[in-house]
Amino acid sequence: MTLGEKIISLRKQRGLSQEELAITLGVSRQAVSKWETEDATPDTDKVIALADYFDVTTDWLLRDIEPPAEQADGGAAVPALSDMLRSAPMLLDLTTGGCVFGAALLLFDWWQQTYYCIPTILGLLIQIGMCALFLGLCSSIGSQDAAKGLALRARFWRRNIFPLALMPCMWAAWMILWLAAQRFAVSVLLQFPLALALYLFVCLRIQLRTRGGKG
Repeated sequence: MTLGEKIISLRKQRGLSQEELAITLGVSRQAVSKWETEDATPDTDKVIALADYFDVTTDWLLRDIEPPAEQADGGAAVPALSDMLRSAPMLLDLTTGGCVFGAALLLFDWWQQTYYCIPTILGLLIQIGMCALFLGLCSSIGSQDAAKGLALRARFWRRNIFPLALMPCMWAAWMILWLAAQRFAVSVLLQFPLALALYLFVCLRIQLRTRGGKG
């Protein structure tokens, strides 16, 4: 098969028109038409974009070189990068909601002082689970595209540091005051302003550190 025939085949398998594929790739419909009729050859960046979009390799598109076969005996296929990137925004919203809900449970327990601290335990488990879920996705994406993985990780921390840092900063303030009370006379009323100062410092530092996509 020629490159043009492969593009036609892949496009029809997805049920796309030339116009729809052109919009996806950021080119004109005439450009896609010329690729398919072999009147023109896509630039290197467009070949890479085609390969990413259709979950094939550039070697297969250009030289008919098939990718290594997955292990037939139970070898798990690696999810396609494009599929993981499509699911990332929805998963980010889900994990953000989970982190906020976990923080709400922690605050409820701190305010009500419930027996056995069940809301605190549940809140921490939810927040840990949300972090593991999204950061696991970032690691999977990073194994195929390091820049996208780091960008998503930075986006997660910029959005979720506010609910995640809340209770650790309160605990840290309590520990600092407890240690200080061993040698000095300190008031428990200092816990809130100290926790607030720690919270603002941590949130601001994470916001600045992750600005520009640094994880």
